[in-house]
Amino acid sequence: MKFILSILTLFIYNVHLAQNSRADANEYFQNLNFREAINLYQQLESKKKKSKPLFVERLAESYFNINDYANAKIWYEKLYVLKEKRVDEKTIIKYIQSLKACQEYSVANSIIKEYYNYDKQKLATILEQEKYLDSLMAEAPQYNIANSEINSPLSDFAPMYYKDAIVFSSSRAPEFSEDAEYSWNNQPYLSILTAKRDTTTGKLMDVQKFHKNIQSSYHEGTLTYSSDYKTVYFTQNYLKGNELQVNPKGFSNMQILRGEVEGDSIVNAVSLKFNNPKYSFGHPFLTEDGKRLFFVANMYGGFGETDIYYVDIDEDGKLGTATNLGPTINTSGREMFPFVAGQYLYFASDSHFGLGGLDIFKAEIESTNVYGIPKNLGTPINSNMDDFALIINDSDNTGYFSSNRANGKGDDDIYSFNKSAEMMVYKGIIIDEMTKNPIAEGTIKVYDENKQLVVQANTDEQGNFEVALDPNVNHIFAFFKLEYKQEILAVNNADNPTLYKEVNQTELIPFSKYVVNEGGVEKVRVNPIFFNLNRFNITYKAAAELDKIVSFMNDFPNVKIKIEAHTDSRASDAFNLELSNNRAKSTQEYLVYMGIDPSRIESAIGYGESRLINNCANGVPCSNEDHLANRRCEFIIIGK
Repeated sequence: MKFILSILTLFIYNVHLAQNSRADANEYFQNLNFREAINLYQQLESKKKKSKPLFVERLAESYFNINDYANAKIWYEKLYVLKEKRVDEKTIIKYIQSLKACQEYSVANSIIKEYYNYDKQKLATILEQEKYLDSLMAEAPQYNIANSEINSPLSDFAPMYYKDAIVFSSSRAPEFSEDAEYSWNNQPYLSILTAKRDTTTGKLMDVQKFHKNIQSSYHEGTLTYSSDYKTVYFTQNYLKGNELQVNPKGFSNMQILRGEVEGDSIVNAVSLKFNNPKYSFGHPFLTEDGKRLFFVANMYGGFGETDIYYVDIDEDGKLGTATNLGPTINTSGREMFPFVAGQYLYFASDSHFGLGGLDIFKAEIESTNVYGIPKNLGTPINSNMDDFALIINDSDNTGYFSSNRANGKGDDDIYSFNKSAEMMVYKGIIIDEMTKNPIAEGTIKVYDENKQLVVQANTDEQGNFEVALDPNVNHIFAFFKLEYKQEILAVNNADNPTLYKEVNQTELIPFSKYVVNEGGVEKVRVNPIFFNLNRFNITYKAAAELDKIVSFMNDFPNVKIKIEAHTDSRASDAFNLELSNNRAKSTQEYLVYMGIDPSRIESAIGYGESRLINNCANGVPCSNEDHLANRRCEFIIIGK
């Protein structure tokens, strides 16, 4: 959804680009064609013996702009090291968001505190926001959410109330949009759609194209209406007729227009006086009394990439001076999608302390243009991805928001939410399966039946935890602790509410139970792998033991091993060496056949009779049992 988050800046170009040059890569990047830019910058970077900061930075930013946060994190991390941590605030914000999108919260938070150590006031705000979010996450979620039925495989976002319906932006095709595609994300340009709304359940249905008379071949963005639905403010590219107007650099920025609503049409649309083709203006929101219009702009003099502003509107409809909401709300990053309900301003930001990407915040409106410190709404409203464009009915605490989180139906989806039912507390304790001691700082993640994260908690020093859950919903618990096997537990509390009335004990099996340490070398604990005499095929007995190795490696997915096979001293040295090599390879092939990634097995080598563990060398009389001790297959742990 990065195209809308840049307030729909559009670049028009019609140039044939050659391949494999720095100039071409730069041109792709400047033209917002990030996927092609990535391809060329990677080629250029691979040819350099020493990384070039410009290429690294543009690779990071290109991946960030197409929502590939995993790769963006890799390149931002490389840039951070390359520049010895001396990067600008805009870059650090994107690096932090990439880390959080990958759920590397501890690393991200450490970098935040280190970076802002020079600004004590900013750091104090961050710490206060962190403390609030931590306390919120430790409590029961305040809202239930649901993915709306109207979402498509493409982008659907930015809902706004319109009578007993909502109006929203969408890039769905082909029935609603033109064939043209926007190069940033290869999706059709945005159209304005409407959906009927069940005011009791919040369910959305019957999607139709809306305000068709203003829709062009380019972007139409967010809308806001007066309380009588006779006046509308909306976002659109600068157009002359249906032709896009561009500035000298080839960009078409966005403007906010005001029009009158007549039936399904918008008439008498005029551009607002503060618009300036040098900048972009969008995401308008009109207060219920019609006296103040909030909007977002990237004009000169702001605090960051995009800031929230407002203008007052007099009784004759004249606009006052555009006023920035100030540094309590606006940051060096992006603030977007303002919405006012009661005494609170809701908005999206990627720079206030959050969970990753854009998060939705609320700030108390204390007086005219004076706001309290923005507070994160926590999960499930926010996630590690982009969450934005919240609208809320503060009389019944229901509403809608947009998100590109995992397990959605499309790029951006619209979600409904309502205030949670009365919660019931689930109490538990986690202990070590071997020692029976409590496990401190264990992690518990609780998911609903749709695999959406509901709440996350940690155990205290006594291994105890509590989570508040909806008693009418069944849940899946996942228990984690470093160097313990993960445990998954289905809690059918809707069917068995007595689960809430007792302390539920979960035992985690430690890594050490599966491992034996011999001479400082960690090996997987397993019974001897039996092969038939002078054979290397996997027998039923061998398979039973090897299945334990498979289970172990599945339980600990970061473990890497090497396989070592050995024989006794009987037969010739050369024969035994070949036999052990064949046994090692057969063992490796079996593990791979059972689903173990080959990259997790560093090697499979036979050592013949060169590493006997007793005195049964050539010519030494030994019992069959003593010889058997030397016929072994070992699994050495080399990474975990």
